[in-house]
Amino acid sequence: MWLLLLLLGDAASRCLHDETQKSMSLLRPSLSQLPANFRSSFLTLPDSRDPQPLRIQTCYIGDPGSEGVWDPEGDGMRGRSQAMSAVREAAQRIQGILAVPPVQGPLLLSRDPAQYCHAVWGDPETPNYHRCSLLNPGYKGESCLGAKIPDAHLRGYALWPEQGPPQLVQPDGSGVQNADFLLYVRVAHTSKCHQEPSIIAYAACCQLDSEDRPLAGTIVYCAQHLTSPSLSHNDTVMATLHELLHTLGFSGQLFKKWRDCPSGSSERENCSTRQQVIMRDEWGQLLLTTPTVSHSLAKHLGVLGVSLGVPLEEEGPLSSHWEARLLQGSIMTAIFDGAQRTRLDPITLAAFKDSGWYQVNHSAAEELLWGRGSGLEFGLVTTCGTGSSDFFCTGSGLGCHYLHLDKGRCSSDPMLEGCRMYKPLANGSECWKKENGLPPGAKNPHGEIHHSQSRCFLANLTSQPLPGDKTSHHSQNPPLKEEELTGRCYLHQCTERGAYKVQLKGSPWVPCLPGKTIQIPGYFGLLFCPWGRLCQTNEGADAVTSPPVSLSTQGLLFQLSLGLAAPGGYTLGKEQREELTEAVLQALGSRAGTGRCYFHSPSITANLMFTVHMWKSPGCQGPSVGMLHRALTLTLQEKPIKVYYGGASFTTEDSKLLVTPDSNPSRMHLGLPTGLCLIMLILVCALGTVAYQKRATLQVGPSPSYHSQALPGTRGPAGGIREV
Repeated sequence: MWLLLLLLGDAASRCLHDETQKSMSLLRPSLSQLPANFRSSFLTLPDSRDPQPLRIQTCYIGDPGSEGVWDPEGDGMRGRSQAMSAVREAAQRIQGILAVPPVQGPLLLSRDPAQYCHAVWGDPETPNYHRCSLLNPGYKGESCLGAKIPDAHLRGYALWPEQGPPQLVQPDGSGVQNADFLLYVRVAHTSKCHQEPSIIAYAACCQLDSEDRPLAGTIVYCAQHLTSPSLSHNDTVMATLHELLHTLGFSGQLFKKWRDCPSGSSERENCSTRQQVIMRDEWGQLLLTTPTVSHSLAKHLGVLGVSLGVPLEEEGPLSSHWEARLLQGSIMTAIFDGAQRTRLDPITLAAFKDSGWYQVNHSAAEELLWGRGSGLEFGLVTTCGTGSSDFFCTGSGLGCHYLHLDKGRCSSDPMLEGCRMYKPLANGSECWKKENGLPPGAKNPHGEIHHSQSRCFLANLTSQPLPGDKTSHHSQNPPLKEEELTGRCYLHQCTERGAYKVQLKGSPWVPCLPGKTIQIPGYFGLLFCPWGRLCQTNEGADAVTSPPVSLSTQGLLFQLSLGLAAPGGYTLGKEQREELTEAVLQALGSRAGTGRCYFHSPSITANLMFTVHMWKSPGCQGPSVGMLHRALTLTLQEKPIKVYYGGASFTTEDSKLLVTPDSNPSRMHLGLPTGLCLIMLILVCALGTVAYQKRATLQVGPSPSYHSQALPGTRGPAGGIREV
């Protein structure tokens, strides 16, 4: 359950996901309740097929008996439409991230014997021992968090005599085709919505397969928020994504069911239950300790090589959220303060890999800025108020939210446990909203500009001389004290990674050197240039504020394959190939001038062929993927990419292979022979169809054994990996 944080944080309340999930019975397939000839192929059992994108089928469940009265004047229909639209977008995004061995045949859910059966045979000598001997006359079917599951989605059940064959009471339903997970959706005024007015939605998982992977769950939307102007469509989508991730396995009730699978194994029967997923450290902090999660946090904090567990929010004996002090802005913290300030971060995706149920597309992760490169002491209650990190603040003054999208006030909330940060102001805090600017003709002594490219800067700039001001001479640049500054909105423009320039009303563009204070012609006072916050990606300034793009409207899917060349012949190990993959991807994104939101599922094969799929993920801003692909192939022909890795230089060769764009990744074919490609091109041209796509072919050479270290302030492997 995600709570809507009222922007100053004072009205936030606790998240109730664990309480909600605890009330649910997690059903698994029960073979003992049906005779052998009734055990159809609908039973969801593990198989050895290669994982495919997780297929989520949604079903809206009407709520005629809702626990409350819904305004009948159209709000109900609008709420349903908004909920289902958000569910579709969230499910499409998940399909680009998580993959599972697909369920064979129609998906059917289990019935709960404790509900339909009043008594079972208790004599162990009876052939039908422990099978249902007496039906519950009040049985009305199955539900999942108040959503009644259609009989068509459920297995049948039978009544068993003391001896002999059973009497079939309800046959198997038809099941749901092309589904690996069923999501039921309700929009209602429930008692939980009334008790916790800040709740947007809450969810629970209710059914598991034979390997404990979640098969079904329900999201309940609190109706009053869906028709409220304070909640945007993007906010609803992100809230939905948060709840969906709970139902898919990020839950204190499900951590104990996570699987430990052999590296590289695609067969789930080779997995076993993880022996330790959560633990308490010597100070009593609850930690999630699985290996990929721990490595991801260590990389984020810049302390690779240190074994870490990721702290969970203190919510009782179980917890289903990251500790907010450490992972502010992650989609799986307990408090929500807007879609534009929330990230589907690498540490959360690492958790899903460690669940053992999913293969994960880690390239879909969004960079988490909070605490990046801050070391082992970051986020502790004992250090957050000492001034050791500028992510935290002291006092109650005005400043800038750490993403610099908003002006903020130094304050706390229940999840920060006394630590303070600049939280967005309640009204008009967004620098990136033009409508928050002063009306035409109004006095603007501080030179503020509200624009999609504007960001918040700490400054004391004014068009009038400051009392005792000595900064009008450029030779003097005294240090600024925090209490002398306040948050102001000014235009910014990235010049390169980590570098930018700023502009005030009527001023020229002025280079802003990160970590320095600068003067602006025509203004008295100084402006502080934050370091490590702005222009850290090439995704464009609008990437965090634009509405997500549905997969159905993202255009075509392309594939780019690059062979790499270096002196001599050498075979890279798996870990080295993964590191080199990251280096090539980083260089490719730098060459393209775009973010990683265009590039998905990168890999390098044993014969050193780099392959990446190209499509625009939700929220990705920039040119069409087709235009970007054409530009990349041209620039790779004109100037190869060189990547320095482990003492060797890897260079791309000329582009020379043909690739056809396709909107369906399953129809992408790799490694077509060059001759066949040429024949296909001739035929296509003869038919007058223009539909081709180039693939850059490169070759890779030797590299000594090397393990990269993520340095503070960098994205991805660094220290020995760079484009040259």
